[in-house]
Amino acid sequence: MSMHRQEEEPRFVWPGNDEILHRRHSAKPRRAHHRVTLGAYAFIKGWLVSFGAWFAFSLLVTIIDSFSSQTSLAWSLWGVVLLFSFFIAVLIGAPAALVLSLLLRPVRRQWIHVLAFGAGFALLTTAIVYLLVPGTPAALPLGLAAVVGTATGLGRSAIRHDVDEARLEI
Repeated sequence: MSMHRQEEEPRFVWPGNDEILHRRHSAKPRRAHHRVTLGAYAFIKGWLVSFGAWFAFSLLVTIIDSFSSQTSLAWSLWGVVLLFSFFIAVLIGAPAALVLSLLLRPVRRQWIHVLAFGAGFALLTTAIVYLLVPGTPAALPLGLAAVVGTATGLGRSAIRHDVDEARLEI
């Protein structure tokens, strides 16, 4: 009968046991949730770097095209293309960057943010080009996707030291 009574009591219960368990388990690192947030300065800086990279690339393509052909209309169309891409960057790119940065808040490693921005915006660009100009050959959307993905990756990489990292204990 005494054997049955001992089985009913919880194991590891004796005076001073709480202190021993606390010493044993307090040395183990606790899980923490990290939250990476972008302030207004970092967001605007990233957008400007991304659009600046796009601006430089489009200018380079225009200059190369104007030197390669005397009848090129690249200079005539460059302003229109740049204006259209500015509105796309403001109306689609900035909200998409905001949503992606909110989704990546728990991810602490900044290189994952850079890769996610590059790949995510490359996919978004491909989808937009196929929606706006159906039936285009694959070279145009993929080329634009590579440039936009690189530009957004550069923009996100430029702000990797400007983000706020909060550590939340659970």
